[in-house]
Amino acid sequence: MTNHSLLLWLLLFLDGASGAVEVSVIKGDSVTLQTGVSELQNDNKVDWTHGDGTIVAEIENKEIKTKDPAKLFKGRLEIDRKTGSLTIINITTEDKGFYKLDIRGKDLISKNFNVTVRGSAKRVSVKEGESVTLHTGVTDKQRYDQILWRFKDQDIAEINKGKNHVLVHDRNEEKNTIRFQLNENSGSLTISDSKSIDSGDYHLNMTSSTHSIWRTFSVNVKTIEKMDNQTPGLHPGYIALIVVCVLIVLPLAAAVIYFCNKEHEII
Repeated sequence: MTNHSLLLWLLLFLDGASGAVEVSVIKGDSVTLQTGVSELQNDNKVDWTHGDGTIVAEIENKEIKTKDPAKLFKGRLEIDRKTGSLTIINITTEDKGFYKLDIRGKDLISKNFNVTVRGSAKRVSVKEGESVTLHTGVTDKQRYDQILWRFKDQDIAEINKGKNHVLVHDRNEEKNTIRFQLNENSGSLTISDSKSIDSGDYHLNMTSSTHSIWRTFSVNVKTIEKMDNQTPGLHPGYIALIVVCVLIVLPLAAAVIYFCNKEHEII
């Protein structure tokens, strides 16, 4: 490659990087990079490239192809036939970097995405009665059009900018109190006075015009054994041992006394 070509490639790369959509995800998330197209035309050719310009997915003549020459994605790429949007499933730290979209046809569309992947534990353990917050990682300046929380196939909380509402569907059937709280700025979900029925997977979906993120939090609420009705004392194991000894020793002692008395009578 000549110096002139290298300089041109570097300028193009920097220009694309400066205008890139910033997408921040957590390891294990699934993310969709949106084309912004509602429906592709018959003559459209779609190319998705990653990193140094390697084509990883394309649509040409309505035929979808995903490519993985570096064996990086291993079947974790999906491309939407209707819109051309690219989805990366169960993302890893190796998937980070720049993704470039090119749509050729009657209209030319080009977009750049900079995907960063950070590691974070999404398994949460809490004692019954305590509060726990599931963080989205969204800041006040990073708004999504919709943030939706689901638990056991039910919507439990939602922020929808298009409908201009914030909804919380509480699952507490014992008391007329709200135990689910939604932060209107970040979309983070707080479960107060947690109960064993709150254990399970909480599914988060955050959607904007440029990308969508799917994330799962596994919550384990540990039940605290109630000791109010238990009499303090020895450990149950020791009690059982004492009972066994009594059942064995007492009959044996009685038998010894009986035979001693018999022997005394004979003498």
